Amino acid sequence: MDCNGFREFIIRHEWTFAKTYAAFCPHEYVVMKRLPREEWPLFPQIARFIRDEGFVAEYGRLGPNWYYIVDAYYYWTLDPKVEDTDLINRAKLSDFEFADVDGRKVVRRLER
Repeated sequence: MDCNGFREFIIRHEWTFAKTYAAFCPHEYVVMKRLPREEWPLFPQIARFIRDEGFVAEYGRLGPNWYYIVDAYYYWTLDPKVEDTDLINRAKLSDFEFADVDGRKVVRRLER
């Protein structure tokens, strides 16, 4: 997976708005099992790409996680092992900020 492959993936798929989290963490996601089976092997590749090319930050109680920014979104997965990745998330950069807090990079939701 490279940047072009990542971009092709994010453009090619329909993203679902996470209604349950709309109030405190508005974001969208793609679920592996809702895609054609031939797309499934891409999920661990996407997760590995985010970890290799992205950066670590904390959001709320989730603790440290890897994020990757492209265009107007940042992307992340939550599975500890890339092989277990079956969900890819994204959120608009305009809804959040990255800040340094006590030497840690932290993701914070912007108040509107």
